[in-house]
Parts: sequence; C-alpha cells; structure tokens
Amino acid sequence: MTKMTDLKKFLKENKGKIHDILNHMWQTIERIAIRLEGKIPDIDLDNTHGNFIELADGWLESYYANPSLIFPFGEIGYSLDGLLCVFLIDAKIINEDLIVKITELSGENESITCQIYGLDDCFTTFYHSKETEDFDELLKSIKKSKEDVLQLEISIEAFSEENDMESFIESSLILYQFLEENKTLVKLPRYEAEKEED
Repeated sequence: MTKMTDLKKFLKENKGKIHDILNHMWQTIERIAIRLEGKIPDIDLDNTHGNFIELADGWLESYYANPSLIFPFGEIGYSLDGLLCVFLIDAKIINEDLIVKITELSGENESITCQIYGLDDCFTTFYHSKETEDFDELLKSIKKSKEDVLQLEISIEAFSEENDMESFIESSLILYQFLEENKTLVKLPRYEAEKEED
C-alpha cells in the first residue's frame, strides 16, 4: 500500500475527527483573542507558516498554516504539538530575575512547559523547564552564543484540560507584563519594517 493510499484511507475513516481538531484549534485561538483584547496591544488573527512539529524521528516542517495571534513582540499559536506563546527577548538583557520568573510560572502548573531558544537557530535550546538547569551556566551559554534575540516560549499540550488552558492564558499575560515592565521585549522583524516605512 502506497503512502498516499494509506493517507486516503486514514482521511476517509477519520474525516470527522480531523475536522474537530482543526475547528478546536481555530476556536481556541479566537477565544484567546477575545480574552486578551486590550491587554496585549495590536493582537491580530493570522495564519502562521514556517512552523515545525516534533515527531519521534525529529523536527518536521509544516507547509500548512497554523492559526495564531500575532502581536508586535511575538505570537500565540496552536499547532499539532499544542498551544504556545512565544515572545522575542533581548539576549543582552536576560538575567537571573527573568529565569526565576519563568520557572515560577512553570512551577505553578506542571502542564506548562517553558523554553528559551535561539531566533537565528531555533534548534538551539538554552533552557527547558523539564530539565534541571544551572542558572549561571545558562546565562553564560547565552552570552557565549551569537544570538542577539532569543525566543521565550511557554506551551501546553493540545486538548489540555480547561484549568490548564486558563493557566496558560494567565501565564502568557503575566509574562508579557513582566517582560514589558523590564524592557526585555524585541519587536518582530515585520513590525520593525513597518516602523521604518512610516
């Protein structure tokens, strides 16, 4: 049986479930947009391309779009891996206070995962909340890297329980407010380009 025949059979047998998954992803993002309206500036519903999903044999690029909320300093999106919120942060400003804050957020709910990884090289992970980390070594590794901007991500698995979803939304907002107050955020390139055009 060829791969396409196999997929055709799978689609025929599971069309309703696939439909439910896609609807859930979009409805969740729209619901979060309503919740965060006026709390995170310039949120815009979008289709995000160039994403990756993690499978047993590594990372695979998604050529299809994922539902997402774009704002000047990052995005909130839903992929097959789950729901995630990503902020761009200045690598030069990151310090132990920020690391403590994100560990506190992940510690409050074990369903939330926090990561810090590169912008130029998104496969280089500096911090993962599911692993024990030496803060001093973490900060040293960031300073040694060539990354000027890092990505700070919090995430939960797809189809998480309602209380985990609420915790994710609240944590995203708390983290945004903390990063804004500490002037750690960096604008997405598309917003910088718009600023230059103005």
